[in-house]
Amino acid sequence: MIRFDGHRRVTKLDGTSEDAWFGYTCGHCGTRVAGAVVAVYTAKSGTRVNRWLACPECALGSVEVQGVVFPAIKFGPAIEGLPDDVQFAYEEARRCLQVNAYTAAELVCRKILMHVAVDKGAPEGESFAAYLAALESLGYVTPPMKPWVDLIRRHGNQATHRLAASDAARAESTVMFTAELLRMVYEMAHMARRYTPDNPTS
Repeated sequence: MIRFDGHRRVTKLDGTSEDAWFGYTCGHCGTRVAGAVVAVYTAKSGTRVNRWLACPECALGSVEVQGVVFPAIKFGPAIEGLPDDVQFAYEEARRCLQVNAYTAAELVCRKILMHVAVDKGAPEGESFAAYLAALESLGYVTPPMKPWVDLIRRHGNQATHRLAASDAARAESTVMFTAELLRMVYEMAHMARRYTPDNPTS
């Protein structure tokens, strides 16, 4: 295990050398940048332990450790036109995957289905099955969508009721299917309003 050996092993860079810049995708703003290497910590053995980075786009800091940058970029697409509570929950699910919190991501996705159902008119406090039935009866879940909406439900149930932790692949699929549901329910209508003239002519 490498231990911190004091500030004497920290080298501050001034931007004049090639190793003062490091290419990465900023986890804060999502921009691919040549980040400024603010400082480097090197062990007694001469091994570089980490680099402290500053994004030239948003100025927020990251840390690179053995080629991996923290925070990581958020997983999943940005979705437009979401109600505030749904937007908050979806961003929370994306941030969960950003820090490898796979079970938490699936639990949030399960909750997102409840948010959507209530937003579209289902009464709060119903069972999860009732929420899914409401979305289907209102036409928001079409027959081709039912298998993957059910996948969100099943993954959320496993995360809730099973001791085994969710893995990365399953959690990523849950978030991606949730994103597609949100795209169909909200983003398409949002985009249609944006591009439809106020007074369409026949």
